[in-house]
Amino acid sequence: MADFDFSSLDKLAADLGTVSRDTQKNVRKAVEVTARKVKDSWRDKLKGSSTLPGLPSAVSYDVKSASGAVEAEVGFDKGRRQGALGNVSEFGTPSVGPRGFGLASLEENRGDFEDGIGIALAETLEENGL
Repeated sequence: MADFDFSSLDKLAADLGTVSRDTQKNVRKAVEVTARKVKDSWRDKLKGSSTLPGLPSAVSYDVKSASGAVEAEVGFDKGRRQGALGNVSEFGTPSVGPRGFGLASLEENRGDFEDGIGIALAETLEENGL
Protein backbone atom coordinates (compact mmCIF):
# COMPACT_ATOMS: atom_id res chain seq x y z
CA MET A 1 0.00 0.00 0.00
CA ALA A 2 1.30 3.46 -0.90
CA ASP A 3 2.15 5.97 1.78
CA PHE A 4 0.77 9.45 1.12
CA ASP A 5 2.12 12.61 2.69
CA PHE A 6 -0.59 15.25 2.90
CA SER A 7 1.52 17.74 4.87
CA SER A 8 2.05 19.83 1.74
CA LEU A 9 -1.67 20.61 1.61
CA ASP A 10 -1.90 24.18 2.68
CA LYS A 11 -4.86 26.25 3.71
CA LEU A 12 -5.51 29.93 3.58
CA ALA A 13 -6.27 31.28 7.00
CA ALA A 14 -6.55 34.61 8.71
CA ASP A 15 -6.75 34.53 12.49
CA LEU A 16 -8.77 37.59 13.40
CA GLY A 17 -9.69 36.41 16.87
CA THR A 18 -13.16 37.41 18.01
CA VAL A 19 -14.62 39.93 15.61
CA SER A 20 -17.80 41.97 15.58
CA ARG A 21 -20.89 40.88 13.70
CA ASP A 22 -20.25 43.67 11.14
CA THR A 23 -16.72 42.45 10.58
CA GLN A 24 -17.88 38.84 10.30
CA LYS A 25 -20.34 39.84 7.54
CA ASN A 26 -17.58 41.51 5.52
CA VAL A 27 -15.08 38.71 6.16
CA ARG A 28 -17.68 36.16 5.04
CA LYS A 29 -18.00 38.02 1.71
CA ALA A 30 -14.21 37.95 1.25
CA VAL A 31 -14.00 34.24 2.10
CA GLU A 32 -16.89 33.38 -0.22
CA VAL A 33 -15.40 35.28 -3.16
CA THR A 34 -12.06 33.51 -2.74
CA ALA A 35 -13.74 30.10 -2.33
CA ARG A 36 -15.65 30.66 -5.58
CA LYS A 37 -12.47 31.69 -7.40
CA VAL A 38 -10.63 28.60 -6.12
CA LYS A 39 -13.54 26.40 -7.26
CA ASP A 40 -13.62 28.01 -10.71
CA SER A 41 -9.85 27.71 -11.13
CA TRP A 42 -9.89 24.06 -10.05
CA ARG A 43 -12.75 23.28 -12.45
CA ASP A 44 -10.88 24.95 -15.33
CA LYS A 45 -7.83 22.75 -14.68
CA LEU A 46 -9.98 19.60 -14.77
CA LYS A 47 -11.79 20.42 -18.01
CA GLY A 48 -11.02 18.36 -21.09
CA SER A 49 -10.30 15.05 -19.37
CA SER A 50 -11.39 12.13 -21.52
CA THR A 51 -11.40 9.72 -18.56
CA LEU A 52 -13.11 11.98 -16.00
CA PRO A 53 -15.33 14.35 -18.00
CA GLY A 54 -17.80 14.80 -15.13
CA LEU A 55 -15.21 15.71 -12.53
CA PRO A 56 -15.14 19.49 -13.08
CA SER A 57 -18.82 19.79 -12.17
CA ALA A 58 -18.17 17.84 -8.95
CA VAL A 59 -16.00 20.62 -7.52
CA SER A 60 -18.04 22.77 -5.16
CA TYR A 61 -17.63 24.99 -2.14
CA ASP A 62 -19.42 25.70 1.10
CA VAL A 63 -19.01 28.69 3.43
CA LYS A 64 -19.94 28.43 7.10
CA SER A 65 -20.11 30.99 9.89
CA ALA A 66 -20.31 29.94 13.52
CA SER A 67 -19.22 31.40 16.84
CA GLY A 68 -17.43 34.34 15.22
CA ALA A 69 -15.51 32.13 12.81
CA VAL A 70 -15.90 32.00 9.05
CA GLU A 71 -14.59 29.07 7.03
CA ALA A 72 -14.87 27.73 3.52
CA GLU A 73 -14.40 24.25 2.19
CA VAL A 74 -13.65 23.69 -1.49
CA GLY A 75 -13.50 20.17 -2.85
CA PHE A 76 -15.25 17.31 -4.57
CA ASP A 77 -18.90 16.69 -3.85
CA LYS A 78 -18.99 12.90 -3.73
CA GLY A 79 -22.71 12.94 -4.53
CA ARG A 80 -22.11 14.48 -7.95
CA ARG A 81 -21.11 12.61 -11.11
CA GLN A 82 -17.56 11.24 -10.70
CA GLY A 83 -17.11 13.23 -7.46
CA ALA A 84 -16.05 10.08 -5.63
CA LEU A 85 -13.05 9.86 -7.98
CA GLY A 86 -11.82 13.33 -7.08
CA ASN A 87 -9.30 12.10 -4.54
CA VAL A 88 -7.74 9.85 -7.15
CA SER A 89 -7.41 12.79 -9.51
CA GLU A 90 -5.97 15.11 -6.88
CA PHE A 91 -3.70 12.75 -4.93
CA GLY A 92 -3.01 9.97 -7.42
CA THR A 93 -2.66 6.24 -6.88
CA PRO A 94 0.34 3.95 -6.58
CA SER A 95 0.45 3.78 -10.38
CA VAL A 96 -0.73 7.31 -11.33
CA GLY A 97 0.84 10.45 -9.96
CA PRO A 98 -1.12 13.23 -8.26
CA ARG A 99 -2.30 16.24 -10.25
CA GLY A 100 -2.45 18.69 -7.36
CA PHE A 101 -4.90 20.99 -9.16
CA GLY A 102 -6.71 21.90 -5.93
CA LEU A 103 -3.56 23.01 -4.15
CA ALA A 104 -2.43 24.93 -7.25
CA SER A 105 -5.80 26.70 -7.41
CA LEU A 106 -5.57 27.57 -3.73
CA GLU A 107 -2.10 29.02 -4.16
CA GLU A 108 -3.20 31.04 -7.20
CA ASN A 109 -5.81 32.75 -5.06
CA ARG A 110 -3.74 33.40 -1.93
CA GLY A 111 -3.15 37.06 -2.81
CA ASP A 112 -6.83 37.59 -3.58
CA PHE A 113 -7.75 36.19 -0.17
CA GLU A 114 -5.29 38.44 1.63
CA ASP A 115 -6.52 41.48 -0.32
CA GLY A 116 -10.14 40.54 0.38
CA ILE A 117 -9.56 40.29 4.13
CA GLY A 118 -7.89 43.71 4.07
CA ILE A 119 -10.83 45.18 2.17
CA ALA A 120 -13.31 43.54 4.57
CA LEU A 121 -11.60 45.07 7.58
CA ALA A 122 -11.34 48.50 5.89
CA GLU A 123 -15.06 48.39 5.00
CA THR A 124 -15.94 47.55 8.59
CA LEU A 125 -13.91 50.49 9.87
CA GLU A 126 -15.55 52.79 7.31
CA GLU A 127 -19.05 51.54 8.12
CA ASN A 128 -18.42 52.26 11.80
CA GLY A 129 -16.96 55.71 11.18
CA LEU A 130 -13.46 54.77 12.30
